[in-house]
Amino acid sequence: MHTLKCAAGLILPILCLMLSGCGTEKLGSGCPAAGSCGCGGVSNVCMGDSIPLLYATTTSDQILAFSINSTGTLETLPAFTGPANSASVTAAFNVLLFADQSSDSVYGDTVDQASGAVTTLSGSPFSLGVPNGGPTSIMVGPYGYFYATEPNGTIVGYGTTSQVGVLGAPLPNSPYEAGTVPAQMTFAAQTNSGPSAFFLYASDVGDPNGGILSYALDPAGALSPIPGSPFPTLANAQPTAVLSGTFYQSLGYPVGSFLFVSLTAAGKVAVFSIDTTSGTLTPVPGSPFAVGNGPGALAEDNFNHLYVLNGVDHTISALSVGSNGTLTAIGSPVPAGTSNGGMACCTNNQLFVADTDSMSIDIFSIDSTGALTPSAAPLPVPTPPLQLIYVGP
Repeated sequence: MHTLKCAAGLILPILCLMLSGCGTEKLGSGCPAAGSCGCGGVSNVCMGDSIPLLYATTTSDQILAFSINSTGTLETLPAFTGPANSASVTAAFNVLLFADQSSDSVYGDTVDQASGAVTTLSGSPFSLGVPNGGPTSIMVGPYGYFYATEPNGTIVGYGTTSQVGVLGAPLPNSPYEAGTVPAQMTFAAQTNSGPSAFFLYASDVGDPNGGILSYALDPAGALSPIPGSPFPTLANAQPTAVLSGTFYQSLGYPVGSFLFVSLTAAGKVAVFSIDTTSGTLTPVPGSPFAVGNGPGALAEDNFNHLYVLNGVDHTISALSVGSNGTLTAIGSPVPAGTSNGGMACCTNNQLFVADTDSMSIDIFSIDSTGALTPSAAPLPVPTPPLQLIYVGP
């Protein structure tokens, strides 16, 4: 089974935060050892001895819920009400948060870790106070701070309260300038001495140079641009999904911290090495790397494999990640129905994909080489799924 990792020294009274591909992972006591599992733009959560769960936003006001059995198949749980067309979901401790672009607000629900049942948070939905719609993406970051990208070229930040998921006061100097159209975010942990313990990265789909917005976080959660930001990818490449992670050799030793970026208009994935002292980004040799048409959602397992959902081709590219961050294709892209939504990884070596057009969730097995094989017939769902989030061990 794929496990999640919790960064040493970050165990807080209620949150043990691991900053991997999607941000926050692992809550409660007893962080597992090495390993990570992420999903581009959407956070994963590991909650003690909970059952593995999967949730899906949809084009309607239903949030779909599933438990994942020992063979990796899905068992349907009762759906619940949430924002329609939510393009971003994040999680922290026993709370799910859903972005509502139509009202620039966030819906919050607590999760029963044993059953998957949810209860609406008091005060939900929470307004982010930005006119003209949004947010584009939401994440819970270090120390429980909340961040949202907004289509007006800002990132807003909010502090913590006694109830996880309930937004506190705005962070110092929020909102923060964030290029033209900031989209998905990810975090990376600093491992060397320096002015900040964490970095935040966000794609800017409106940057003509395909820029990646880069910030250092201070202990109060405030963002400061990293010198050189935004870091370019390709001209007119339309960067969308971003994913950060430290990949592991077979014995579990870290081999480097990298940032992966889907360049949707270019059919490529850019890879940067992250300077863990300054947060600056440097392209790895050979970057960007060709994948399918319209790459979007990203996912990683803990065996040096990266997965890219190609939304135009409706395929998934499986890639091996070298010790220096270079990508090598694992066979040809695998057909994935008409999938162009989100992905979630991993439990029992399974990858779950939202097939919006076919109103189903596709399930793939991951073998020891990282190759994908459909593991079951697509699961029909009553309303088109958009984004997926995995919650569990």
